[in-house]
Amino acid sequence: MRQVGRVLDEVNRALHYGAGALIIAVMALTIYNVLGRWLFAAGFRGTVELTQLAMIGIVYLGLAYAQSRDNHILVDLLYNRLGARTRIALDVFATTLGVIVLGLLAWQLYQYAGVLQAGNRVTGSRGIPLAPFAFVAITGVIAFLLAIIRTFVGRLPTHRQRSRDQPEDTRQAPL
Repeated sequence: MRQVGRVLDEVNRALHYGAGALIIAVMALTIYNVLGRWLFAAGFRGTVELTQLAMIGIVYLGLAYAQSRDNHILVDLLYNRLGARTRIALDVFATTLGVIVLGLLAWQLYQYAGVLQAGNRVTGSRGIPLAPFAFVAITGVIAFLLAIIRTFVGRLPTHRQRSRDQPEDTRQAPL
């Protein structure tokens, strides 16, 4: 199981670096476009659509790494005051819901990618095929789904330890 975790970590890190490279590319493209318009009165054609396409990669490729590093924003004001069994139940519910929603999202993106590919859909000004970007999104969603499952499995020993250490009816004192 640890080997699978290491592979997932490496994949998530590679996707994260891809998202970072896209951010740098968008910054460079924007600077080039602004300077081109300012200095030569001629910007780069298709800057907006390239930025929009890059955002697909930035968002979807960064999700799994953020999940694996536990860098998502959470509000655990109430969660930490709940009993161990209730926390486990909430984690099971959240993981199940996340897996279902992300599974449906990956499936729908796959269907949409097929439509884009079959119709040879391209961007308006540069003629860039759209289907590969749907496949990038699918890759990111699947990596995110696996990261959610891995996070849940990684928390199981912690839940077991807490439930042994703290009886269900014992609560933390309010702050």
